[in-house]
Amino acid sequence: MSKIQKALGKFQGARETEKSSDESPPDIEDSIIVAKLVDRGEKRSAYDVTEKCLHVDSEALRKAGLIAPEYHEHLMANQYRDIKRPLIAHAFGKRATRIEDGNLIMVSSALSGEGKTFTSINLALSMARERDHSVLLVDADVAKPHTSEMFGAEGELGLLDVLERPDLQVQSLILPTDVDNLSMLPAGQPRTNATELLASSAMQDVCRTLGTLSEGQIVIFDSPPMLQTSEAKVLADLAGQVVVVVRAEETSQEAVAGALAALDDGKAVNLVLNQVRKGFGDYQYGYGYGYGYGSAGGSGSYEKT
Repeated sequence: MSKIQKALGKFQGARETEKSSDESPPDIEDSIIVAKLVDRGEKRSAYDVTEKCLHVDSEALRKAGLIAPEYHEHLMANQYRDIKRPLIAHAFGKRATRIEDGNLIMVSSALSGEGKTFTSINLALSMARERDHSVLLVDADVAKPHTSEMFGAEGELGLLDVLERPDLQVQSLILPTDVDNLSMLPAGQPRTNATELLASSAMQDVCRTLGTLSEGQIVIFDSPPMLQTSEAKVLADLAGQVVVVVRAEETSQEAVAGALAALDDGKAVNLVLNQVRKGFGDYQYGYGYGYGYGSAGGSGSYEKT
């Protein structure tokens, strides 16, 4: 049995576990604005060149269901520490095999509604707490740029604009936040040729630039679902590591298998199980969030074979 099959089997088993709580996790409300653009003030990083800064409202993030309630904040923090450690290790070769372009991390899912934006934001916030790293969250879900909308950056120039306009430099479009070590790049203005732009040599140049903005730079792409858009496959080819979010008790094994099959052989793929309502592996989750990474979590961290 391959590593992929074992991982999917454990995910399937988690879906069939008995619910331990009647309390359901909150749904993400993408109509809530969780940040607003303000004057930048003091420069926060070496590549801040805009006059704007995103003020992030943590209470609005909670209300939108994008971070855990206060009474589960410690549990969530520990879970995301476990998720980020192998990703960082493989990105920079810290007591692990270094993966080429491993600091370019794409977060996707098989279908919509599985928690990829939730995972992208929490992973970015967790990684931004690292002392040796800066994190750039890129809204690469260009068809449905919910992250840009919720962060109050829907009308700002972003990824698609820099790909089509040679007069723009991507550094000038990055929006620093008042969260230390965290910045954001909006999706930009919608275009009918988005897939072609993402597949262009300009996108390769942008990714190369973003990955080397500073020493220890990490770039997280909030990507479209693998089975519903053509953009996701293009982004996966550029990222060194791919995180596939699976919703417990909802996502079918066939859908996850289809998403994994769309990835190139040899791609470093990581599975994260979201909204677990009972113990999974060695962990017990009382609220509804969970992770799976490697054998301890019962999920897949593997190179696709």
